Amino acid sequence: MVRYLVVGGGGKVAQYFTKQAVDAGHEVHSVIRNDGHSDELKKLGAKIHILSLEDASVPDLVSLFSEVKPDVVIFAAGAAGKPPGPDVIDYEGAVKVFDALESANTKRLILIGAVDVRTRDKGWPDWYNEEDKETSDKVWKAIPTYLDAKLKAEIELHKRKQIQFTVVRPGGLTLEPAGKVQLGKTHLKQTSRELVAQVILAISTKKGTEGLTIDVMDGEGSIDDELSKVVDDETDAWTG
Repeated sequence: MVRYLVVGGGGKVAQYFTKQAVDAGHEVHSVIRNDGHSDELKKLGAKIHILSLEDASVPDLVSLFSEVKPDVVIFAAGAAGKPPGPDVIDYEGAVKVFDALESANTKRLILIGAVDVRTRDKGWPDWYNEEDKETSDKVWKAIPTYLDAKLKAEIELHKRKQIQFTVVRPGGLTLEPAGKVQLGKTHLKQTSRELVAQVILAISTKKGTEGLTIDVMDGEGSIDDELSKVVDDETDAWTG
């Protein structure tokens, strides 16, 4: 049994994950900003903690981590285009969680990022085709503040040597049922939210995923096979 603490537990990926983890016999503690998702999460089997990431201090989070004693923390919080915005939640909120993890001596973190988050002045990833480049330009033009906040959070996370992290980067999120998957260096496509949750659950119990940044797309492979491929060949994980 693994004890999970999900920060941002009200989101769709987080709710899929909660159901999957509880069904598999694990314990899930869900952190939500208010009681808006409380009833549905309780029905999924989660233990609820009300804490606004915007308003919480690092000591507040340390207290929560010390109380729950999670084996794995999942950062699933996001501003979702609403106030207070991605800088406050996706970046500053993530940094608070990093600080609290270190202070509470909680090691394992899975961060839900976003595909194509990168320092663009380095040029294109070498596996991108022309369609990927066109998609990238469109997305960065449409939601630059969100992607920049995600990028700053990842840059900060790489400085934290005490945290055993894995970054999961889904593509354009859909509500389609989970199917097959492609992991690692992928083209810019869509991703089922249910599938992302399945991948997170698999990563959380797979040795060797620590320190990797893994793109997740709908594809043709099984999660186990694709994850083993990425772990066995770390160069297939995107680190830029």
